Amino acid sequence: MDHHRATAPLTVYLDVDGVVTTVGYQRQAGKDKLNPAQVAIVAGLVREFDAKVVVSSTWRVDDCRPTLVEAGLSETCFHPDWRTAILPTSRDAKTGGMLSAERAGRGDEIAEHATRNRITDYIVLDDVEVGPVHRGRHVRPLADFGLSEADRGLARRLLARMVDLRLAMDRNGS
Repeated sequence: MDHHRATAPLTVYLDVDGVVTTVGYQRQAGKDKLNPAQVAIVAGLVREFDAKVVVSSTWRVDDCRPTLVEAGLSETCFHPDWRTAILPTSRDAKTGGMLSAERAGRGDEIAEHATRNRITDYIVLDDVEVGPVHRGRHVRPLADFGLSEADRGLARRLLARMVDLRLAMDRNGS
């Protein structure tokens, strides 16, 4: 078995807007406020699977980790390379501003990070399409509602399948 794969933590690529907060929630609670109930879903998955979080959201432009910790994530849950890179294709060529996730190619940013960090076992929590390379790893909540219990269940099943595959490979000496 690939020793790195066996020892590398599972990874959760986390978008923020539309996943752990929504426009409606922010209208009620305040701008840039995260929904603690939705953050708790992510925190529970991270704890249960001893996973690491990589922020793939536009929130990564600034260090959003303190905000995520205040909302309920553990300070120690972040991957050492805690955010995806801001690729040249992530910015508007004219203004230099961040493009929307769809236009920036969020899936490409995640793929680049996973390749650079040799991450093979991961899920993506994102309310936008991230491309076919992440098929079978993508949990896509409805942007107006954020993470639901059904989304939590799907994320849990995907992570559990990765753990089961690792165990099977270990038993087989692969």
